[in-house]
Parts: sequence; structure tokens; C-alpha cells
Amino acid sequence: MRAHDINPRQRQILRAVIHDYITSGEPVGSRSIARRYLSDLSAATIRNVMADLEEVGYLSQPHTSAGRVPTDMGYRFYVDSLMRRPRLSKVDESRIEKGIQPSWGQAEELMQVTSRILSDLSHYAALVLAPKLTQNTWRRIDFVHLNRERILVVLVADSGLVQQKVIVIDEVIERAELDRISRYLNTLLGGVTLHQVRSRIVARMAEERDEFDQLMRRALELSNKTIEGEGEEVYIGGAANIAHQPEFADVKKMKEIFGAFEEKSRLVKILDQFLAQGGVRVVIGGESEIRELRELSLIASPYKSGDHVLGVLGIVGPKRMAYERMVALVDFTARLMSRILTEAAA
Repeated sequence: MRAHDINPRQRQILRAVIHDYITSGEPVGSRSIARRYLSDLSAATIRNVMADLEEVGYLSQPHTSAGRVPTDMGYRFYVDSLMRRPRLSKVDESRIEKGIQPSWGQAEELMQVTSRILSDLSHYAALVLAPKLTQNTWRRIDFVHLNRERILVVLVADSGLVQQKVIVIDEVIERAELDRISRYLNTLLGGVTLHQVRSRIVARMAEERDEFDQLMRRALELSNKTIEGEGEEVYIGGAANIAHQPEFADVKKMKEIFGAFEEKSRLVKILDQFLAQGGVRVVIGGESEIRELRELSLIASPYKSGDHVLGVLGIVGPKRMAYERMVALVDFTARLMSRILTEAAA
């Protein structure tokens, strides 16, 4: 039996089993389905259909005397073929719109606010992959002296986001010199990345070896320090929500999950896969590349400025989650973020 061979009755019963299991967290029996969802069918008929669904891998039976639970394959078929796509409630939409305001110019603050709203509304963990410094295009750069060895770099992206980074310098640069370097770099900025700025400086240094040598050398040095060691930042909100789910009462399992959250480079690897795809994507259980997260599901979507993808946001929770509402939540938030950032760049 292939997915497209499942008949309407089998689809109806699979949907009912998944809905009941999501709600109760307990293995689902045929009598429960007959009583709560399909009163026109006998428990015996439902039991036979559930046995067929188990045989082809959509359901499993934890114990011989227990009811059935969905498998990863069952959840996948549900998400791809059975799930309805409802809108969020007006209350939820309003909470998101009030929380994520166009005035949030600071990238870090915007990412933190977004992860907090997603975790609050989903009651699961929320992930937000911030825009990369090296991939953003920029309209302005400024330097602020913190002390003799440390400088705060303030970058304003074409998307309107403001990102900051502290760099350590090898030799003291006076305020006036910093201002000159900033003005010079700003003549090169405007719809280009920092890598492109660096390439322009190197090209000019090869052409003009006298008057601008010192300025260019220091501008190149500060550009390099701004880029070097630049990794993608993942903001995680509400990770402790996972611990409240009955599936994760096992302390060892929870430690493994929290350990995976702490290794942000592994999360970035997964989230990076969403950058090239449009719309919401759902990764269920064993589909995850991270072993410790294979008892969880990830729902994520990229957010943009215009046609330029900036980052990814999403939620992580148990496979037994209300996929319809969670997909709607992630989709609405990603669309709102994209609209705000697109309008800010206009």
C-alpha cells in the first residue's frame, strides 16, 4: 500500500488517530476513535483498518494490549496529505504583530523578541537564525571607540537591520582616523557585501600606492576583523518548554536534547537548508540529521527582505504536536518579518 493507495476511510481513521494522540499523549484504541470521531463505524471495523495502517508503517503498537500511535511515516503522510491549513486566531495574530514592531531596528533585539514570541505562543522551543554579516548587503558602517584596543562596529543593512560587533585592534587608531576610515568605507558601501568591499579596497590599493595607502591598509584591516570569526547566530527561546512534555520525562534524554541545543553549529547546519527553500518546511523525527533531536519535529520558514533571504525562524517540539496550528504560527511570523524588513529597506 503506497501513500496514494490509502482509501478515504483509511485517511479518515489515520487523521482521527493522530488527532487523538496529539491531544491525549496515550496510545489510541479503536473504541476511542469510534466514540469520539467516527460513531458511524464499529470498533471492529476501525480496529481492522488500524491493523492495515500498522502493517504499512503509518501506525505502531507499543504493547500488544495497547492502542496504536503514529510513526514518523504516519506523521509525514498527515502533514503532506491530510492536514488542513487553518489561519491563526485574530488574538494570536495581534500578539505577534504587537510584539514584532517595525521599530525593532537592532538585529539582536529583533531576533530575541521573535524567538520569545514564538516560544510563548507555541509552548515549545523557538529558533531564529540571524542574518549573516558576510551575506548581508550594507548601506552604512560606523566605528565607536570602546577603549584603546576595542572598537564597536555598527553596520546598517539595506534591510534596515542594525548589527553590531566588537573587534580587537592591534594598534591604536585615533578618533579622527576612525572617522576617515568610516567615511571611506561608506563610499564603497551601498548594496554590496563586506566581502565585496574588501575586494574593492584590494583592487584600489593595487592601483593607488601612494596617497591612500595608509587609509586603505587600515580600512582593509578593520574590514577583515569585522568579517573574521563571523559565524551564524542562532537565538533559542523557551528551550525549557521541551522538558514539560511527557515524552521527555527521561532525564538522560533531556540532557541529550539540551546538549544538542547548546551546539549551535549543528543547528545552523540544519537551518541553513531552509534558506534556499520558500515557505514552511516540516522535519519530522528521524528525518533530522541530529541524532539527539530525532524524537522531535522542526517547523521552520525563511524570512526575507524583498527577494533576498536573510534568515530562518521556526519551532522545535515533540512529534506529538498540533501541526496545523504550528505551521500557521511559523508561516504568519515569517511573512510578518519579511514584510517589516522589506518595508524598512524601501
